[in-house]
Amino acid sequence: MSVMTQEKALFQPFDSAVYKHATTSQQQQQQNQQQQAEWSSIYLYRQGIKQVETCNTYFPITTNILETMCPHHMGGKCGFGSIYLSKLKQNTKVVEHCGPTNVRLRCHLPLVVPKNTSGSYLKVGEHCVTWEEGIPILFDDSFVHSAVHVGSNDRSGSSSDSSSTSSNEQYDGDRIVLIVDLWHPALSESDRTALGVLYPPGS
Repeated sequence: MSVMTQEKALFQPFDSAVYKHATTSQQQQQQNQQQQAEWSSIYLYRQGIKQVETCNTYFPITTNILETMCPHHMGGKCGFGSIYLSKLKQNTKVVEHCGPTNVRLRCHLPLVVPKNTSGSYLKVGEHCVTWEEGIPILFDDSFVHSAVHVGSNDRSGSSSDSSSTSSNEQYDGDRIVLIVDLWHPALSESDRTALGVLYPPGS
């Protein structure tokens, strides 16, 4: 949380063609005119390639947990596997899109979620869910999916601790999740090895 607050420049925007302002009401549209929509990320693994400087400098504990306690993650093993922090600013919609394959499942671990989630959702196929801090969402991203974050400046589950309140204000209503690509559980070890050869990191 400290890194994400103090090192905001680490977040790099996705192609603006895949996200836009969320327009849910006239009042919301007026707010949209004052705030830029944004979908951005910090990669720990990108298409299977470890971002060594980012991992070692900013997220050594997170990286160690992933590499020692999460054997099903695809990072470093296949070009389809990424691990990254994903940030949606208020009033952002990620338009319908789909991943390239069903050999993976994508996990969203919500780290920062504004308290008012009304109008915010992740939609996969015909199913909609909302983010809650600390509660993971697992889905097959080869299905068409989209996301909308309306948000507010109050985080869910916030405590009365003064330092927590001060930290919350710096997120400005952002939604931040840790995304981890995992091997589909139906794949055998030999299947995973073969996919790593056919689609090596960086492919």
